[in-house]
Amino acid sequence: MILDSKIYDLLQPKQFAALLLAWSRQNVRDLPWKADRDPYKIWLSEIILQQTRVQQGMPYYLRFIKTYPDIHTLASASENQIIKSWEGLGYYTRARNLHKAAKIVSDQYNGIFPQKYTDLLALPGIGPYSAAAIASFAYDEAVPVIDGNVLRVIARLLGSELPIDTQAGKNLIQTYVEAAILEAQPSLFNQAIMDFGATHCKPIAPLCDQCPFAEKCVARLQRKTALIPIKKQKIKKTLRHVVYLEFYIAEKYTLLQRQNTDDIWKGMYLFPVLAAANNDLVTAVKKMIFELFGENLAFNIHKALEKPLKQILTHRVIYADFYQVYMKTKPQKINKNFNLVERVKIQNFAMPKILTNYLKLINH
Repeated sequence: MILDSKIYDLLQPKQFAALLLAWSRQNVRDLPWKADRDPYKIWLSEIILQQTRVQQGMPYYLRFIKTYPDIHTLASASENQIIKSWEGLGYYTRARNLHKAAKIVSDQYNGIFPQKYTDLLALPGIGPYSAAAIASFAYDEAVPVIDGNVLRVIARLLGSELPIDTQAGKNLIQTYVEAAILEAQPSLFNQAIMDFGATHCKPIAPLCDQCPFAEKCVARLQRKTALIPIKKQKIKKTLRHVVYLEFYIAEKYTLLQRQNTDDIWKGMYLFPVLAAANNDLVTAVKKMIFELFGENLAFNIHKALEKPLKQILTHRVIYADFYQVYMKTKPQKINKNFNLVERVKIQNFAMPKILTNYLKLINH
């Protein structure tokens, strides 16, 4: 793709790279993985920070490095252990792919990460951005990282009104950054552009008055900073209302079900769930108890929280009501899809945030 000559002349890729690195030398971000050339640590940090703010992700990164100091330790852990360590970060597919990739690197590559961008792409959970980060930071391959921050920075600099969620918009930025990275040390360039987008050219209230590109940024010169980047598609969120039943069985046990279907919470443990609120809740619970235990057992039920809890995900918003079901008798048999768990051990099971928030509230 050939860049428009007027845009290209305003800020040549070589000049952009020089100004960016000069800015970076004066604005160093002290992050624990930045000075590390270990591909394992770089990979961990990049996967953890996908769709996650640095402030939220850093404690997870530090705990992962302490708990799983190398790729073999991570590979040998159980999926439940990995998901439990991930608990609270969301997007649990990342955790499952992290585990799959660790096993492949440990078993097939003897614990040594592939060194080429194209080979890294073959690992589960590693897309173009993560592969570029590992290849450039660990091995100095000249492959640019392109995430939301980079798309925003370059779209503003070039004044691009092509939507960044279209192939044309991405191609424009890709071409420019691929030319710029050749003018610098790849690891330094990629870290600098990531830092610049995260701390300076922010989505809201960018620091335009202190910007090294102030006289070259088309969006600023045309007073379009608040309008660029442009997105064509907007994510539509669906609403889902569920009812969770927290069982208190013989004053000692509760019930958990492992989510085995291809759902957002695959591999995690949930309380038994009614698909939706029911006007005749008692009858619905009686039916569930028979399905769970194969017999009609006496119980008491009451609502645990006055208002439903809410969790916002990428494509849906979940509202959950919680009811506590008390049963004095321990059942003789239990549906094989459910686990009878001692309540004191419930914290050992990986659960979605909406459930861990509930447990914090009732145990406060």
